[in-house]
Amino acid sequence: MRLCAAAGVLVCATVAHAGPAETYPLSKVQRGQTGYGMTTFAGTTPERFTFEVVSVVRNFLPKQDIVLVKSDDPKVQVSGFWQGMSGSPLYLDDKLLCAFSYGFRFNKVAIGGCTPIEYMKKDGDAYRRNTPVQAASKTGPRIVQASAASIQDWRRLTPTVDAAAALAALGPARKSWLLSAPLPAPLTKPSPIDGDQTLTASVPLTVAGFSAPAFGQLEKLFAETNVVPMRAGGTSGTKLENGGPRKFVMGGSIAVELIRGDMAAAAVGTVSYVDGDKVLAFGHPMFQTGETYAPVSTAYVHTVIPSAQSAFVMGSAVNEIGSLVQDRQSAIMADTGLRSPTVPVDISITSGAGKHSETGTFHVELLNNKFFTPALTGAALMNAINYYLPDRDDVTARVESTVRIKGHDPISFVDYMYANDGASSVMGSVRGLRVLVPLLLNPYAPVAIERVEIKVDLKFEANFGEIKELKLPMAELIPGQRNLVKVLMSTWDGKDIVEEIPVDVPMSLAGGIVQLEVTAGDSARLDAAPPVDLPSLLAAFRKLLPGNVWAVTLYAADEGIAVEGKLVRDLPASAQDKLRPQSHTQRAQPYKPLSRTIAPAKRVVNGSATTLVRVRAVTR
Repeated sequence: MRLCAAAGVLVCATVAHAGPAETYPLSKVQRGQTGYGMTTFAGTTPERFTFEVVSVVRNFLPKQDIVLVKSDDPKVQVSGFWQGMSGSPLYLDDKLLCAFSYGFRFNKVAIGGCTPIEYMKKDGDAYRRNTPVQAASKTGPRIVQASAASIQDWRRLTPTVDAAAALAALGPARKSWLLSAPLPAPLTKPSPIDGDQTLTASVPLTVAGFSAPAFGQLEKLFAETNVVPMRAGGTSGTKLENGGPRKFVMGGSIAVELIRGDMAAAAVGTVSYVDGDKVLAFGHPMFQTGETYAPVSTAYVHTVIPSAQSAFVMGSAVNEIGSLVQDRQSAIMADTGLRSPTVPVDISITSGAGKHSETGTFHVELLNNKFFTPALTGAALMNAINYYLPDRDDVTARVESTVRIKGHDPISFVDYMYANDGASSVMGSVRGLRVLVPLLLNPYAPVAIERVEIKVDLKFEANFGEIKELKLPMAELIPGQRNLVKVLMSTWDGKDIVEEIPVDVPMSLAGGIVQLEVTAGDSARLDAAPPVDLPSLLAAFRKLLPGNVWAVTLYAADEGIAVEGKLVRDLPASAQDKLRPQSHTQRAQPYKPLSRTIAPAKRVVNGSATTLVRVRAVTR
């Protein structure tokens, strides 16, 4: 499997192609004309099938007509037109007219719509925001910048799968404002009409190596898109006797790879048009996200599965030979002169202890995309856990996660969690996953994720405590020294236990009333100012506490100010009053100062408890 030379860079390999096909003008199309199409029924070699023009539907989509066609060819009589056939080129008088792209569900006759090639060519020529940093040559490689849009672009690019869905796909999390960024709203898929009998576009996402729960996560993630996950493929890099095709041909299969490695997910369709390095396919969008980058490969068709609802293709990616560049209304466009970077994810899972412990690993590469990478990483982790540890029982999990970022030091987290129904239900709290969303969607600067590493240590035990209340040995806290507070917790078997937790009380709080809060480290409020740039965002992430410690926090009654991403404590009231009118911006905001003590926890801690307490005055 080929990887890009450096994260955030697309590197090309030269591939030779024949000249472009001659096209048939839409203006000359008439009802009753007959022609032929090319598609791949099995293997890698396209075959002919015949069709007849039914009609031309004007303005079927905004400023786009389609051609209705039907076929009585014996090759399509059993299955009809199928998902994965999208992009199959159709010819009149041996000239390329259109690409098959739309079909009906539950139809009794092989009838559907095709997208005229002139619309596809126009969308394929759409302006690219990224510019080459090295001029293309006939023999040398071509390099372009990563696919991340400029900071001004990211808010106006609203994808079909939004960041809220990406976070939701990871499951519930312990609360942290830093892991809940302002997120763009999703585009909604039109509601089905008449039992979903309308002309629709579907792209089969052939999925391999996924358990049922993880497969369900993929279904939720892509529910509002044209992409339909199906257990209908094998892992990428399928081995063929001749090595498989290494160039795209019209009517041949094409796979857009979202996941590859020990598990795989690839959107499979058909090549419509080839002109040098430019390849047009599908005849409709995948996600309709405009300029979008992902690895594209030739594909092997195992077979076409007939279905009363909608037939579909079983296929597997074979050889990566290009990169997706455009995903637009009439087509996707790939460039065989480019290679798209992926995000490697390494997952290690250990269960048990001592001589009974077992360790398993998964290694995958994921689509490098700020809207999809977090949720795909979560699905991969869930899948790995369900494979090695499907047990639905009490489990305590210690998870170490590291996110490696190009040009910056890695960010690492330790999470300590408990669940009574198996390990997969706690994985949504892994901060190495949840941090990907605000990182990739930050409004300050593009971020290139080089690798994600996750180590999961599971023990099938109920080692947790639920906080019930705080008990103070004395009526007052003593300033300038370490105090002890008692925390009453209930365990899984209903027993109550008490732990003593230290709290350091600074002299500055003497004589005041403070709010005392006790919680687990990974549930504690972050002691950092709201970020104002990428360095301050990364610095804030590094201040997030691990999940295997107590966080005992004292909140004073007075206020401080967060200015330019830095905390200014103990300001006089006059200074606070002058800064407060600007507090609606991130440049100067009121900040509640705190004093925190960290102590090791003996078990997973759930919940929190707070109380008001007086700090003893100092007599002089």
